[in-house]
Amino acid sequence: MCNMIGAGIFMTTGLFAADLGSNVGILAVWGLSGVLALCGSLCAIELASIWPEAGGNYVFIRNIFGRPAGFVAGFSMTFFGITGSIAFIAGSFGSYMENLFPLIPLQIAASLAVVTVTAIHAIGVREGNAINVFGAFFKISLLLAFIVFGFATESTAAPGVLTQDKPLRSLGAQIAVFGAALASTSFAYQGNMSTSFIGGEIRHPEKNLKRSMLLGISIVTLLYLLINGVFLWAAAPHEMAKEDAIGFFAAKRLFGDSIGVAFNMLIMLVFFLTLGVAIMIGARVIYSMASRGELPKRMAHLNRRGSPVNALVLMCALSLILIWSTKLKELVESVGTLVTLTTAVAIAGVIVLRIRKPDLHRPARIPWFPLPPIVFLSFTAWMTWSVMSTNAKSVKLILGIIALALVVWFGVAKNHSHPIEKA
Repeated sequence: MCNMIGAGIFMTTGLFAADLGSNVGILAVWGLSGVLALCGSLCAIELASIWPEAGGNYVFIRNIFGRPAGFVAGFSMTFFGITGSIAFIAGSFGSYMENLFPLIPLQIAASLAVVTVTAIHAIGVREGNAINVFGAFFKISLLLAFIVFGFATESTAAPGVLTQDKPLRSLGAQIAVFGAALASTSFAYQGNMSTSFIGGEIRHPEKNLKRSMLLGISIVTLLYLLINGVFLWAAAPHEMAKEDAIGFFAAKRLFGDSIGVAFNMLIMLVFFLTLGVAIMIGARVIYSMASRGELPKRMAHLNRRGSPVNALVLMCALSLILIWSTKLKELVESVGTLVTLTTAVAIAGVIVLRIRKPDLHRPARIPWFPLPPIVFLSFTAWMTWSVMSTNAKSVKLILGIIALALVVWFGVAKNHSHPIEKA
């Protein structure tokens, strides 16, 4: 459960709160994101039980739809989805850093954080894993403390929060804004997918993994709703406008400047520690692709302590480019949408496999099939349309990386990719 919790909860609400304009809308979008995460994870569990290997959606799509589709998914996820996540988390770190040291630009603080965490992981796997474990439990502790002390403090939100300064839009426009917010909140739930990747390594996955996933995502969703409840306890949606560092903003209003600064520093530490998880996942996908010949062989090289140094350096460089070239809101929307789209392709593969290979051995099967994949695919279609309607630049970023992936595949990777047996 600890690894399911992302750092995006301390950033994303402030990016869209004023657009939604209501308490109900903010809580609803986080709740629906939890439903989306649950449906996606239940589907991924079945796929992970069939192919229990590192790589996640890249492996699933490659095995179901073939090497070209797998490469596009893996390339897009690695070179924008994961590096974009790293850039957003680092940018969030920089945003909170600006609250303490206004003279240090966001980009410089973010860049230093990425370089530092990359260097730690390059030293060795053990050191990187130690940071990740500590970070997981630290996030839980901070969230619980924020919830308990937040609600124990008198509310500072302005009255009339459901009507004051709420944007006037048509129903279609409001639906699009809600869907775009869903893309942002989906970013904070990305950690739920990593748990499903070990489905084949767990005893009795048909029982234990499903049960743990249902319980884990339910608890995470409840925590996210409570955290947002604290944000709304501190400020009305319209008061959150342009407050990217929503955790610091809420803490300062509820607890005062001194304690607010202390929380700000703790949240910065959360972002710093979360970077390690994103970097570790990215390195695993790059290693998986390089070992199949779809990326340069040197990307699969491990140093004496088992760390994929070359892959780490590549992710660091790409993340730095995004930090200096892309705004945080564009990053979180485009990354959230791309990750969800990639997952949707893998989940569509679940239905394809059920039709194509009904007798295929599945240690874990999706409960209530076909409802979870249908819900996930429907939400994905809505989210994608919404982002296209509200933020064309985010869509251009996604299309650009997919186009680049196709060029690389047909120009280079196709001739070096190792065939594997399809289900």
